[in-house]
Amino acid sequence: MDSLNCSNSTTELAGKITKGDIVVTMVTSCLSIGGAFAICFTSGRKVYRGRSLSEPRKLLVYLTIADLFIAIGYLYGSVRFLRDNSLNYEVKDPGCIAQSFVTTMASLCSFWWTSIIAFNFWWTYTCYTNNNSVFASNNISSRQSTWNVKIYVYHILSWIIPAIIIVTALSKDALGSDNSVESGPWCWISANMSVKEQTIWMAVTGKGWEMLMYLSCFGFYMLLKLFQLSARRRQKQIHAQFGSTTPLISRTKCYQQPPEHNLSYIFLWVVEIVLRISGTIRFVMATLRRHACISPPFYEHADVYLMHVQSFGDSAQAFCSFLIFCVFRRCFRNINDRRSNNNLL
Repeated sequence: MDSLNCSNSTTELAGKITKGDIVVTMVTSCLSIGGAFAICFTSGRKVYRGRSLSEPRKLLVYLTIADLFIAIGYLYGSVRFLRDNSLNYEVKDPGCIAQSFVTTMASLCSFWWTSIIAFNFWWTYTCYTNNNSVFASNNISSRQSTWNVKIYVYHILSWIIPAIIIVTALSKDALGSDNSVESGPWCWISANMSVKEQTIWMAVTGKGWEMLMYLSCFGFYMLLKLFQLSARRRQKQIHAQFGSTTPLISRTKCYQQPPEHNLSYIFLWVVEIVLRISGTIRFVMATLRRHACISPPFYEHADVYLMHVQSFGDSAQAFCSFLIFCVFRRCFRNINDRRSNNNLL
């Protein structure tokens, strides 16, 4: 089969972006910007009043900063696209490249912080089971030192690594207008390169890390559930061995309280998947079409519908975080308290 038939027509796809897609992106981006500022404001007010932020809350603020830049970049991209949706990808546009640089790096940072929140959530519940461990020390300075080491590593992973990847992509002229192939009304990977190079850079600068984030968050959650099931099994065995009058041993206590509103933090990566899965599906579909010539008859219609959803989802992350941690905070707290009473996570 002719390889040209296996590739997307960038010109046709760009023409399928409607003003509705652009407006949706602009509205959700504005909502996310407002939601990000609200999260940062409430956290800053808490610090201003002399109350310390919990570890998960600090990580949420870092994630929100990344999502804020995503929303700002998509807002600029959608406004730019609204002014001229017939942009020529063969022409290097500094504004397009700058927008792609900001949103692509912010997206990578967001993926890393989401995975780190899941890891830290697992760490809090499982890494302090050994009472002889240095991490289980009740010494305040020791606990603070442990947190300082962790947060230093977290910052390197979440800011430095994405910066290296994006600067490399910029030096290779990989950033620019793709005429919304596998994206929405914004710039990402330049279409002014071979199909193979486009696919590689899309994986390296976004979709590959995004899918790893899905797997890592799910993996940490399953490890946590397995740990809890194992702990409950041991408690039941001890209870059966020493008689019904022997109380069950208490949960392992960490040097800090479990993350506040832990159900909310679990929802972070679930919401991330729901919001961004449409773009991931588009990437997989386009990759199969380009390189394996697998193109079902409904491909064009499905790709357009998924693009409509992606125009909302990719720019709505900070807004959804605002809903979870500000608007419905009490609701999630009540649900979490009921689940904790039942010894469930």
